[in-house]
Amino acid sequence: MILTDYIGADCVLPEMATKDKSETLKELTHLLFERKKLKGVDAALDQIMAREGTESTGIGHGIAVPHARVSGLKTLHCAIGRFKDGIDFSAVDKKPVHLVFLICYPPAQQTTYLNFVATVAKLLRDDTHLKAMLKAKAAQEVFDVLRDLSSPLGKPEEYYARKVPADPEILEARDAHADLILLARLQLCHEMHAAARTGKRQIKERIANIRSLIDKRLLRHFDRLMASRAPALVPVEADTCQGCFMRLPSQFAQKVREDTNHIHTCNNCSRFIYIV
Repeated sequence: MILTDYIGADCVLPEMATKDKSETLKELTHLLFERKKLKGVDAALDQIMAREGTESTGIGHGIAVPHARVSGLKTLHCAIGRFKDGIDFSAVDKKPVHLVFLICYPPAQQTTYLNFVATVAKLLRDDTHLKAMLKAKAAQEVFDVLRDLSSPLGKPEEYYARKVPADPEILEARDAHADLILLARLQLCHEMHAAARTGKRQIKERIANIRSLIDKRLLRHFDRLMASRAPALVPVEADTCQGCFMRLPSQFAQKVREDTNHIHTCNNCSRFIYIV
């Protein structure tokens, strides 16, 4: 995913002055409104604040991804706030946050949101990439760096076809992560195919390519879910499955966070779940 397809250079604040988390969220939400990405502020901001009140979206390594599902949007929009000295965001690793990606997306685009956050996390886990984002001087330069970092990734299915080892006993965590991302890409392609007026043949070819790389047991479960209760893969927010909106048992939710060696499913609706 090329992140800058969903971010404008005019939605980047390279030198945020506030040291308060709430003020940061307000400023970035208002920025999206001022740039005509949102029709209003209150609905999005209420969701973002409520989400942060239950669990921080500071995902570690200096990154935070506050977000809201906003009815009426046609696509995902993101504003970026940068803190060179960091800000306390109650992140999972207890470290200061340097880059805040505030995301608003339509309810029907959960998969797009999931791919966006996964791409942010993948790119900026690399210290070299993070330093490049922090070193850039003006908003346009921050934008250009992010565009260049995300553009060379290519098709994720091609990357994972190269990286996932043939021996299933080697690097089990990489296998699980690869399949999870491939499931997200597959679901996104299904959504694109359903909405497309042209290019359906090319999308179907890509679907076939992705399916050939996913474990067959996962595929069977994915197909059953897509036929009966799509979407098949959903995020978990505040320990609540965003497919059935049932709260996960606390112990199980903690296990999902900590056990990255396996793909987990909701114990109520059986959807694949992912905690950012």
